[in-house]
Amino acid sequence: MEAEIARLAKRFGRPRQVVHTLPTIGFASGSGGRGRTAEVAMAIRRPTGRFLLQAKRSYPVGTFRLPTGGIKRGEGIEHALLRETREETSLRVEISRFVAAITYRRPDGSRLFASYLFILEERDGELRCDDPREGITDWLEAEPAHLGEAATRLRACPEPWASWGQFRALVLDALVPAVHAPRASGNPGGSTGDSPRSGDDGASAGDA
Repeated sequence: MEAEIARLAKRFGRPRQVVHTLPTIGFASGSGGRGRTAEVAMAIRRPTGRFLLQAKRSYPVGTFRLPTGGIKRGEGIEHALLRETREETSLRVEISRFVAAITYRRPDGSRLFASYLFILEERDGELRCDDPREGITDWLEAEPAHLGEAATRLRACPEPWASWGQFRALVLDALVPAVHAPRASGNPGGSTGDSPRSGDDGASAGDA
């Protein structure tokens, strides 16, 4: 996994290395369960400059978050990123920035989970989910200035969603400073959702 992170950093920028200690691991029933250890997080920027947030039927009413998807065992990060984007949105995208590599640890310091956050530029396609098992019920197009508000709403989730909301807000926290950085006009090393490529390194991950 570290070797692929280094390769992606050369192509899409060095990510921020962020470490969070989670006071509880209640979220693990959704994201850390079934042997999952890592995920990709998709910050999809539409041509309007707004970012896509999603709601699922199981979430508290009015709760939206960044799309994420689990990295399958033996699958590369880039392959998982483009595969999950295609499955959840049907959009053709181009990777423009590797924003953050977020590691979550237990209170005893042991590694629990990781999120790899990328900014993706929408290039073509119609927004729809081709997999009904995802349970996606709605999409919200959020202005960059309003992403922090989405994180605040996640942190306000009631029980039994409180620890999940705290966890899901952290990837938005990592995105907020990145979207205020100068926007590149293009990415000669970018890859699109038409051609996911498997990496040599992989892990399995969550999708809640």
